[in-house]
Amino acid sequence: MKAGHVSRPATGAALSALLSAAYRADPRDRLISPIGDCEYSTLFGRIPAAQAVLRVAAQIEPEPTAVMDWYRQERIAEFGHLTAEQLVSLGRAEAVVVFLCSIRDGQRD
Repeated sequence: MKAGHVSRPATGAALSALLSAAYRADPRDRLISPIGDCEYSTLFGRIPAAQAVLRVAAQIEPEPTAVMDWYRQERIAEFGHLTAEQLVSLGRAEAVVVFLCSIRDGQRD
């Protein structure tokens, strides 16, 4: 991955597939760390960065439609009012994962 690389956002169908996979993920297959801007390593392999974000969001919100709306439309004040989708496309998935984990773990509202 070249420095300054910006990944393309997933299309609607591809994003829906990633969301479905996030809800079907084996709970034992934990996220480990980002690999470049576009992938995450897990215990069992590699997944797209967008799927890593969606996996953590799915641990917070049981409704897939709500997660998709949040990912694509909800602006996050702490990240300059960008959406999670925009942040992932800018290579900032790790920051979004950390943000979501802090919510999931009760460290913020």
